[in-house]
Amino acid sequence: MSDLDLAALKRRGLSVLRLSAAKWHELRETRGRGAKFTSIFPHGAARVGKAGAPVLMVIGGGMVGGGGVFEPTDEVEPQLKLAWIKSIQAVATLDSRVSFDYVLPVAPATLDALIGDNVPSRFKAPARSLLRSTGAFEEVSPRFGDWLFDRIAAREENDRAFSRLTALVAPPRQFRNGVALEHDALALALKAFGAPTAEATTVALGQRSTALAGARLREDVVIEHDARWIPGWTLDSSDVTGRAVFTHGREELQVFTANKQPLEQLFGVDLIYLNETRRCIVMVQYKMMEPLGRTKRQTGTALGTITQADETEWVVPIDDQLRDEMARMAQFDQPAGPVGSYRMSPSPFFFKLVRRFGSTGGAGILLSLGHLQQLLGEGQLTGPRGGLRIAYSELNGHYLRGETFVDLIRSGYIGSQSATTDHLETLIKATLAEGRGVVAAIQRVLPGPLIA
Repeated sequence: MSDLDLAALKRRGLSVLRLSAAKWHELRETRGRGAKFTSIFPHGAARVGKAGAPVLMVIGGGMVGGGGVFEPTDEVEPQLKLAWIKSIQAVATLDSRVSFDYVLPVAPATLDALIGDNVPSRFKAPARSLLRSTGAFEEVSPRFGDWLFDRIAAREENDRAFSRLTALVAPPRQFRNGVALEHDALALALKAFGAPTAEATTVALGQRSTALAGARLREDVVIEHDARWIPGWTLDSSDVTGRAVFTHGREELQVFTANKQPLEQLFGVDLIYLNETRRCIVMVQYKMMEPLGRTKRQTGTALGTITQADETEWVVPIDDQLRDEMARMAQFDQPAGPVGSYRMSPSPFFFKLVRRFGSTGGAGILLSLGHLQQLLGEGQLTGPRGGLRIAYSELNGHYLRGETFVDLIRSGYIGSQSATTDHLETLIKATLAEGRGVVAAIQRVLPGPLIA
């Protein structure tokens, strides 16, 4: 986890929630199995926490159950967890409901072990007070909370919990690097699936950050804590950063994220979408457009000379790496097998051009590989150092919009013929070898009865 991510969490503040062994045992028996739950507190007690902030859960150990002749006893181990305060709402004249979500285990297992013996002198008093307290829900002072965050973050086994929470703190709002590109690729995959707000039935996280960390979970889901790939695939598991499964009606979408270096250091991400029903693959390669300085021109009028600023133009760097990538795409840009259902174009390759520092809500420009090759070949949009100069007025709307592109993917009107997971794996390996990040999605029909 980066220092920036940790600092963002610290700014939200920290509170502590204490749960008895019996209470935690009850929560584990609910539909959410303790991964999300609500509790009622008096208004004053509820307000010690902050909506949209982390909370440290301290769960006491002990024996529970055994209240009746046929009721077995169970032992609850003491444990610590990090969670997210989703909301605080007044529900009665004197009481508020606090909603806790994204409950994840952290090490060590007890508050005593977390604080330890070597407490800096300035924190001895708040540490002693916290250890002696029996309050159910209490606020931690900002500086002492920062120190506790540092203690938790120092342990590598807590990376997954932190990556889950930091995804909630500051989702990217601008296209700066691979983080925003991966979030956009995930959103595009869910739109193509036909369920942009779908809740995941499974989320598995690796050691590195991933857009899947912020995926919504269905009520009855228990989060897995190890990212897994499809059995039988030969990809290096160390590259896999996350796996999530979404369902919509009779269909399932498995999404995997992978990269060989931290997303913050990547400036390129690919979305590779396999629709098993249509037997086709569509691959979207993201490229950042860099702004060119706006030129000015002077126009003489009867009232004098008027200075006008021209339209802002954008450049996509066309370097040797991109030319090599396009050459490899051309090799894949052949029918993968016997001709299947109709395609407007059997090419799987598209580019999504987004403005650096532009809003992540912006649509961007979608071009097919063939269209990009044509623009480069004609030379009419050649920019500095051979880059592709993008002027919206010159394109004159001659590119794909996001919603149209999504409809074409969903209908199977574009994409390779007779694609399989073998083709998908080959493309993923090629992308990772180029130092890019990958969002890979597999859409398939579920067997059995309709899922609500």
